[in-house]
Amino acid sequence: MSGQIAATAVRAPRRSSLTQNVAAMYALQIANYVIPLLTLPYLIRVLGAAQYGLMTIAYAVVFFMVLFVDAGFNTLATRRLAQPGIGARRISEIYAATQLIKAVQCAAMFLLLFVLTLAVPNIGAAAPIYYATFPIVLGSLLFPTWLFQGLEIMHLTTLCNVGGRLLATVAIFVFVKDPGDVATAALLQASATAMSGLLALPFLFGRLRLSLFIPRYRLWPELRQTFADARALAPAEYITDAFSNSGIFILGLFASDAAVGIYAAIDKIARAGASLFQPLIKALFPALSGHWMSASPDATEHCRAWTQRILLLATIAAIAMFAVAPFALELLFGAGWAEYSALLRVLAAWLAASVVATVLGQFWLLARGERSTYARCLVIAGVFQLIATVVGAWSFGALGLVTATVIAEFVRIALFYLAARNAAKGATACAS
Repeated sequence: MSGQIAATAVRAPRRSSLTQNVAAMYALQIANYVIPLLTLPYLIRVLGAAQYGLMTIAYAVVFFMVLFVDAGFNTLATRRLAQPGIGARRISEIYAATQLIKAVQCAAMFLLLFVLTLAVPNIGAAAPIYYATFPIVLGSLLFPTWLFQGLEIMHLTTLCNVGGRLLATVAIFVFVKDPGDVATAALLQASATAMSGLLALPFLFGRLRLSLFIPRYRLWPELRQTFADARALAPAEYITDAFSNSGIFILGLFASDAAVGIYAAIDKIARAGASLFQPLIKALFPALSGHWMSASPDATEHCRAWTQRILLLATIAAIAMFAVAPFALELLFGAGWAEYSALLRVLAAWLAASVVATVLGQFWLLARGERSTYARCLVIAGVFQLIATVVGAWSFGALGLVTATVIAEFVRIALFYLAARNAAKGATACAS
């Protein structure tokens, strides 16, 4: 009886408009990328390229753990919550099952990090920095962006996320003063999302009245189903995301910490540019999923229109980044950085290609339920990217790495396009 009361107490929130969600997602993306970008020139100057490079290598290793915790579950849960007419009880069950599984995976990742500090000399020598970076894994658990995205209530979480990021940013300027503060810098950067999650707890358990409780007769079936569904998508997502974010780690195998620091700083600028498109894509994904799931006759037209608009904006952004590359680098990092502008100019092409690939995969495959096809494309593109980036970094250093990354994105575009075209032909054949 108490289980029934707890479940029915959950409130199914009123979904926001697309405009509200897009605005909220942009505020969230500013908090995630643009606000930390404010500290980038400061950290480069205070820590130095070598110490900053060491910190980014630690971040890259721990970020693989974040991807393991998130892979499959975030996308699956978002799509489940986007189902038309979903009830309050079902929302609570999806939240509880997803969070319980991710909590177990977080504990497993901490154990893995502990083993790595003992077994790998390079990691053990910098163990404080690696442990200081681990809170980013906890932040993935504490701040369930997928929940707000799936329910289309992103505007309600913006203040929490911005608040957490601003606290971390201010703390960096206050507490990081010299190269010896590299572990402190790593801890503050990695704790931003966790702080946002803590600020969001009153909303999750107060206003939404969510619970981690699932009635006993539903617990194991729900956990098994959630894990099985996520597992079907997780390997492909993990491989692709891990390979897409492995540049720092791969370059670190062949280059000095200083070279890695230079590449990481420039790569962060390009990723900040690409991140400006993620709010729009994430806000549109639940709405377009709803169109596909309800077999709306306008689904194809909606997808085509938004794909064309985003493609145009991505092209404009890439051209602008290419044009201002040398000036932007000297403005941010000081004299002498213009000599690395070739890296940023190549990454401008990556910006456009990555946005197009994301739109094709998310809107035309995943949103319409083509999970297995989407997963196959991700695996093929991910394996190609791993091979290409290793060869590129080994042969030509950072420039070879970024060139290989751009080529890999175009391979992903080709795979998604062909798969989406085949899916459309199949749907037309079934309809006739």
